[in-house]
Amino acid sequence: MTLTVESTPTAPALTLRPWQDSDIPAIVAAHRDETMRRWLMRSIDNEDEARAWLADQDAGWMDDTHLSWAIEEDGTVVGHFVIKAANPPETLATGVGYWTIVEARGKGIASRCVETATEWLFSGQDVIPADEIELLHTVGNEGSCRVAQKCGYVLCSVLPPLPPKFPNEAHRHLRKRPA
Repeated sequence: MTLTVESTPTAPALTLRPWQDSDIPAIVAAHRDETMRRWLMRSIDNEDEARAWLADQDAGWMDDTHLSWAIEEDGTVVGHFVIKAANPPETLATGVGYWTIVEARGKGIASRCVETATEWLFSGQDVIPADEIELLHTVGNEGSCRVAQKCGYVLCSVLPPLPPKFPNEAHRHLRKRPA
């Protein structure tokens, strides 16, 4: 399954498509960015780790626990987008997450993907139920905070650390299905 993020007057359309083995070099290259690595739960250092990560993404599709896409702009992978099924206590609602390569940041790619996925989740699709969607990020990740706010996700709480997987406090932004 693919999702299309419409073009804007200043930006080309984006395609959210399933990851492929041919994307392994792009995944490894993206994970060399120290800024991105600071915010991720899982860093990838080599092609074997990228293959293992891809296998996890495939497993998520198989059991509908998370749908993971490569974000492609003009044929180039510029990021990752995921929709995660609710999984208490880690996630209380259906969630969205993403990363973008350093060259793609500041261009509205993450917010456009979040908005498209939010519309899709609230459209009546039956893959992952969603009456509310959360966007979680580590406290201090100002870029993700701006994306959440731009897309109408309200900061509703600061979550305590849950080591070892979540060693830092996190912001929980929430958007509810329109009435």
